[in-house]
Amino acid sequence: MITPQITQHTIEHINSILSVSLIIGVIACSISGALRAIDSRMDITGALLLAFVISNAGGTFRDLILGAPVFWIKTQYYIWLSLIIGALTFILCYFNPKLLSNKRLNQMVLITDAIGLGVFCLAGVEKSLILGQSAPIAIIMGIWTAVGGGIIADVISNRVPLVFSSELYITVSLFGGILYISLCTFLPSTLSAFIAVIFMISFRMLSVKYHWKLPIIKTHNQ
Repeated sequence: MITPQITQHTIEHINSILSVSLIIGVIACSISGALRAIDSRMDITGALLLAFVISNAGGTFRDLILGAPVFWIKTQYYIWLSLIIGALTFILCYFNPKLLSNKRLNQMVLITDAIGLGVFCLAGVEKSLILGQSAPIAIIMGIWTAVGGGIIADVISNRVPLVFSSELYITVSLFGGILYISLCTFLPSTLSAFIAVIFMISFRMLSVKYHWKLPIIKTHNQ
């Protein structure tokens, strides 16, 4: 796989996309984290914890692996953004319980998960490329950025992480990362990013709607 040539002009564009991606991703994942806490019957402190974890944990491990400053320590705005969005989500649902009907709750979690998956995967790939990593490493970091927070949030809320079931999370991130890097070889980075994110969001939501799943091995106990 060919790694896109990163010039100073390209870095400026990617940095802009990265900033926007992080903001959108943190907002979407903070909502998703708070909704998971509510579904697990946690109080507002649990909602704040899951909002922070699901929106920041994946990027934290990515930055540590790449030897880069952890993004939310360098820019503390992301801490407050995740906590505020998590609190607002909890308060809104507390005073309007009708929002938490099973169908609506599932739809909200699906949409915010899909958005977070797409933009965080993109953010992970972009940051890795800026730091001079090869295309395969950038894709791996994109996948981890996209799913890492969800894995830890599911463990905290005492659930089997959906990433490790037959749900298409890693697969969506993998193809999305490959698509983005492939498009960057002949399209502007901004347009490539937009196409890749829309692809990942659509792929994730369609996989749920049409029950697309990877095969699993059934044991005698199942």
